[in-house]
Amino acid sequence: MIESEQIVYISCVEEVRYSFVSHLSEALRRKGINDVFIDSDDSLSNESQSMVERARVSVMILPGNRTISLEKLVKVLDCQKNKDQVVVPVLYGVRSSETEWLSALDSKGFSSVHQSRKECSDSHLVKEIVRDLYEKLFYMERIGIYSKLLEIEKMVCKQLLDIRCVGIWGMPGIGKTTLAKAVFDQMSGEFDAHCFIEDYTKAIQEKGVYCLLEEQFLKQNAGASGTVTKLSLLRDRLNNKRVLVVLDDVRSPLVVESFLGGFDWFGPKSLIIITSKDKSVFRLCRVNQIYEVQGLNEKEALQLFSLCASIDDMAEQNLHEVSMKVIKYANGHPLALNLYGRELMGKKRPPEMEIAFLKLKECPPAIFVDAIKSSYDTLNDREKNIFLDIACFFQGENVDYVMQLLEGCGFFPHVGIDVLVEKSLVTISENRVRMHNLIQDVGRQIINRETRQTKRRSRLWEPCSIKYLLEDKEQNENDEQKTTFERAQVPEEIEGIFLDTSNLSFDIKHVAFDNMLNLRLFKIYSSNPEVHHVNNFLKGSLSSLPNVLRLLHWENYPLQFLPQNFDPIHLVEINMPYSQLKKLWGGTKDLEMLKTIRLCHSQQLVDIDDLLKAQNLEVVDLQGCTRLQSFPATGQLLHLRVVNLSGCTEIKSFPEIPPNIETLNLQGTGIIELPLSIVKPNYRELLNLLAEIPGLSGVSNLEQSDLKPLTSLMKISTSYQNPGKLSCLELNDCSRLRSLPNMVNLELLKALDLSGCSELETIQGFPRNLKELYLVGTAVRQVPQLPQSLEFFNAHGCVSLKSIRLDFKKLPVHYTFSNCSDLSPQVVNDFLVQAMANVIAKHIPRERHVTGFSQKTVQRSSRDSQQELNKTLAFSFCAPSHANQNSKLDLQPGSSSMTRLDPSWRNTLVGFAMLVQVAFSEGYCDDTDFGISCVCKWKNKEGHSHRREINLHCWALGKAVERDHTFVFFDVNMRPDTDEGNDPDIWADLVVFEFFPVNKQRKPLNDSCTVTRCGVRLITAVNCNTSIENISPVLSLDPMEVSGNEDEEVLRVRYAGLQEIYKALFLYIAGLFNDEDVGLVAPLIANIIDMDVSYGLKVLAYRSLIRVSSNGEIVMHYLLRQMGKEILHTESKKTDKLVDNIQSSMIATKEIEITRSKSRRKNNKEKRVVCVVDRGSRSSDLWVWRKYGQKPIKSSPYPRYTI
Repeated sequence: MIESEQIVYISCVEEVRYSFVSHLSEALRRKGINDVFIDSDDSLSNESQSMVERARVSVMILPGNRTISLEKLVKVLDCQKNKDQVVVPVLYGVRSSETEWLSALDSKGFSSVHQSRKECSDSHLVKEIVRDLYEKLFYMERIGIYSKLLEIEKMVCKQLLDIRCVGIWGMPGIGKTTLAKAVFDQMSGEFDAHCFIEDYTKAIQEKGVYCLLEEQFLKQNAGASGTVTKLSLLRDRLNNKRVLVVLDDVRSPLVVESFLGGFDWFGPKSLIIITSKDKSVFRLCRVNQIYEVQGLNEKEALQLFSLCASIDDMAEQNLHEVSMKVIKYANGHPLALNLYGRELMGKKRPPEMEIAFLKLKECPPAIFVDAIKSSYDTLNDREKNIFLDIACFFQGENVDYVMQLLEGCGFFPHVGIDVLVEKSLVTISENRVRMHNLIQDVGRQIINRETRQTKRRSRLWEPCSIKYLLEDKEQNENDEQKTTFERAQVPEEIEGIFLDTSNLSFDIKHVAFDNMLNLRLFKIYSSNPEVHHVNNFLKGSLSSLPNVLRLLHWENYPLQFLPQNFDPIHLVEINMPYSQLKKLWGGTKDLEMLKTIRLCHSQQLVDIDDLLKAQNLEVVDLQGCTRLQSFPATGQLLHLRVVNLSGCTEIKSFPEIPPNIETLNLQGTGIIELPLSIVKPNYRELLNLLAEIPGLSGVSNLEQSDLKPLTSLMKISTSYQNPGKLSCLELNDCSRLRSLPNMVNLELLKALDLSGCSELETIQGFPRNLKELYLVGTAVRQVPQLPQSLEFFNAHGCVSLKSIRLDFKKLPVHYTFSNCSDLSPQVVNDFLVQAMANVIAKHIPRERHVTGFSQKTVQRSSRDSQQELNKTLAFSFCAPSHANQNSKLDLQPGSSSMTRLDPSWRNTLVGFAMLVQVAFSEGYCDDTDFGISCVCKWKNKEGHSHRREINLHCWALGKAVERDHTFVFFDVNMRPDTDEGNDPDIWADLVVFEFFPVNKQRKPLNDSCTVTRCGVRLITAVNCNTSIENISPVLSLDPMEVSGNEDEEVLRVRYAGLQEIYKALFLYIAGLFNDEDVGLVAPLIANIIDMDVSYGLKVLAYRSLIRVSSNGEIVMHYLLRQMGKEILHTESKKTDKLVDNIQSSMIATKEIEITRSKSRRKNNKEKRVVCVVDRGSRSSDLWVWRKYGQKPIKSSPYPRYTI
């Protein structure tokens, strides 16, 4: 099989060969498609047959006045079928009446057929064909390009209309050239002159500046050859022209300067595009706008790989798993996907494909190796060492960790890593050093090449090579199987060893490290996170370790001591978890470069040596060292940030610590008392250890004490009475704390947080100036006298709380008793009926009790003072519901309430108190928190409207809600005049309130919690000192009183506030049972809906949706009946179970015996039947009433039949 090339084969007749076809071929060449073969012979020659087979695209120009070679057509169609060749038919000169060609092409299923027309010129047809061919030829190259092209265009458009410059930056093979070509093709028509120089650095070296300028601009844009003989004349001619210049793969900014002359000889609106893998090129060329090319996404990568590998159906070929490995390895790299796809083409079995892929990983394609090697060769020695260390050892590691180790090696990584980033060799993402898999493999291949050339190897990461180097030869005498790499290892040249022991076991020889004089980095570890205890690899002792070590990382180190002759003078990090060490080294060592000590779970460790000479030490992690008995003095180690002694049960005391420490973990230690220096407000994590907090009376400057979460804390010393500046004390989640001392003397304490202290039972007294108190989840049964200054009180989840001592003249502004199941109902009611009026009275000046908030008064107050007043005029309350609350508070069923406002209230209105009862399903618990949203809508008779919404955050749920809860809240901002620009007349008429539960993101919650009852109280300056139970509730409106623009919204709000079962009752009455006797209707509906119909009718009547006349008939306003039928019309188009049940009940014919009153029905008995009108009928109703044998009145405006 001959592989198709990027050749375009054009078949035509002789008449158009030197006219239309010549223009077509020239246009293709201008687009960079140079391999064009034109065949105008009537017969198919051998050369033509060969070109047809090699072509990627065949263009068949079909004439209208003569036939073409049938043999040629058959050959092209055969290649289309068997070689996936693209065939583009062109009907040239074919009349619209000549349909033979069109019908024939349609039968072959050609996706695009081009046809000449009288209204379009040949040049337009040529453009269409060229665009179509270009997309078909370069389809793979343009995958994922479109979105990037749009981003480049946006970047260009945002620049000033001067000479614009854009840089395209990315790693080799990522698609910079392809993207630049796409931009060039898209924009070149907008410029007076344009040029695209591919591989610019190579072109400038081979041709020189002048020849390149002459080639690109002189002949193309300046006229005939020879008319411009000087470079200065060419620049003058281009000075006022809009020029597009694309310089691809620029490696040196100097050659750009020589070619473009500082961009000062192009006209305004010119565009310069430079592509480079080195970001410093753009900076030196003064290119400010840089576009970084990202790889393909997974979908695009799969599409490109499938095309290149010629895999049509991976599921059928059972190659999907292997293909996804290749795609994951390529990580969106287009060139890698293209090359690997072509290399794997034709391999149909997964094992065969897997082996080929492994070979490609070991030996990446030469084109990619050369591209990376060219960037590598521009690095200095330190930068090369950084690159190789990252490629071999530090892929994906924390950037600070890598910087610390490389800085200890003297490589200046802060500069070197920036250089690698600019050259697209590494990236920094999520604070980790990332290197593309391809670049990593090339970096490792560089090491292997050096091994072949010098017979020496500097870095080892392959387990088999490391095993040969370190293994005790007495255990393995088979030298015949040693590879060239193994024999080439010279210990003196080795700088780094990283050994993964997940699937490895051997014994390290006694003198393994004696000759490794340059070993900087040594790590033995297990990549399997489930394996902590790896093979100990040592049966005897170890004679030495290299003194030049910067990293000593040895998991499960089997010896009790490090070699005595080891001098850690250069050591930066020692990391030996699960080791058998008893102590590190004897005596004091010079540890000037040491920054990290990690000996986690070294359970034999009993002593840590003196660390006074480790002045740069930052981290000490000794977690789980259960036999460690003491911790050395660290007060002089000014760089120490982290100390972790959790689980060190034998440590009884702790020394002074340095001032800059950020994290101190003492959980599970035996420490009883701490020094005063340990309590610092700027610790990120403080401590978690003590049974008793020591006295802090000497810490006079302490303003905030953050002692959370001390899970062992059982008691706070009575000497914890700081008369100084302590204003905030946080003790949340101290799960063993049982009591608190009397805190009355802490006069400046404003906030006390005891949330999560689940065993706290006793509180003796609170500071007199306390403003915030949190008792969430405590076991407190009785709360002592609350201070009068308290503004926020949260006792959510205090299931043992029964009583609270408080002065009802001074209540908090916001208080929560949610999930306090044992709280006395009397206490809840006392809070509920007294709190609102008292809080308002606290904040309203006496003179305003009489005059209210008149407009003149508000105008006299400044904006700042009014805003401050609005903030204070608010409160909220939450507590479990009790049976007698509904009657006492007169709450109405549903989730909405409406009222008219008397204009006389305008000057005295303070706001509205809103009472909401919420029912929770059994075991309800929502991690997204719980709150209530209130939407208030204001309307006047002129049609003006205003809407306000407030959200009350009630609690953050920690466990299931045990019962229904009542919420009360007041906010002066619910008045419409609190926003600037509001019409003061708007709030003189109708007001609608609607309540619904929401989560923390203010999104409505599901049916597991619903508003069952609600009420609104109008608060004025006259009644603000009145108990809430004595304030008249806002009365609900009868629809008869509502008219004009407000009717539809009012009625729908009332209907929406009903529970589903009452909505069903409403719809039955609206459609079937209006003006009927309650005694007859109730049992009929009860047979259809499982409900207490009598109670349901009371609910509807309470919300003014129906009324029961003195004759016992159900009466519904015609507006409500019409709305009910419209709802059924709308819902019938959906799969609504409620509507289906109602309509099925209506379809079933039922006879109803109705006894009419004498005045209206003359004491006669009549039978009626319910029937459904055909859905196709013009009637707006789904049902009508009729009498047996009765005919409808055609002129009747309302869909009823006469009696």
